[in-house]
Amino acid sequence: MHVSLNEFTSTCRRALDSLGFPPGEYEDAAEMVVWLEQHGLGGARLLGEILPRLADNRWPALTVTHTDGGCVIMQMDEGSILHGGSLAADLACTRALATGLGIVRLHGCSDRSFILGYLARCARRGHHIAAFWCTGEPRRAIQNVAVALADAKLPVFRRFRADGGGEQEADTDTLTLMATRDFAMLPAASAEHVDMELLEMVTAEEFEARSRRAWDQGVEIDATLWRDLSAIRDQRLVPTSDASRHRGAGETNPAD
Repeated sequence: MHVSLNEFTSTCRRALDSLGFPPGEYEDAAEMVVWLEQHGLGGARLLGEILPRLADNRWPALTVTHTDGGCVIMQMDEGSILHGGSLAADLACTRALATGLGIVRLHGCSDRSFILGYLARCARRGHHIAAFWCTGEPRRAIQNVAVALADAKLPVFRRFRADGGGEQEADTDTLTLMATRDFAMLPAASAEHVDMELLEMVTAEEFEARSRRAWDQGVEIDATLWRDLSAIRDQRLVPTSDASRHRGAGETNPAD
């Protein structure tokens, strides 16, 4: 079904709030979902696939297992990146301010493409930031690389097939974030690397064009997903009654 981007954003926020995401976290998570949908990367479809997992109301544990200067390694208890992606990105930026280069590796997380929706926010704060993750089978993985430059509105996204020599298994449940204020310290993946086959590249200009279409024309959401999101959203609504209608909004108890 066809809905406006504003309507999709509002429903995502209220549904994630109803699912138990804490204040602040549900706004960040909804922003990640909407960003992918707004920029043509299937945020609604991916949300529909993981909705049963999110609906169990279990907030995964997120622990620091190692820290060394600007480098932090964290472990998530098999949760979605929607549960901790904004925290990991903010931590990378904080470490970059302190040491020049902030690196955060988040193990045990899924749905890592959602992090794309948070990179532009970090860039608007004056950070260069890159995200790396692998998808697919460990020995036939796809490398995903997204880079957002400071003050840029949108990132550049690339997907590679890496040879890896047929021996090294890719880590397919880890997200690596690197943030810096110094452009020279930001690593770049070259499409001309001998072992790298470029599968897809989405430029900032293409993302901008997709975003304009979404704002102008709205987005197509699967009807079943929309029904499910609406039902979850409405779980937090308090039914009206004759008494509540009579009192009106904001009335206080005269005995108080």
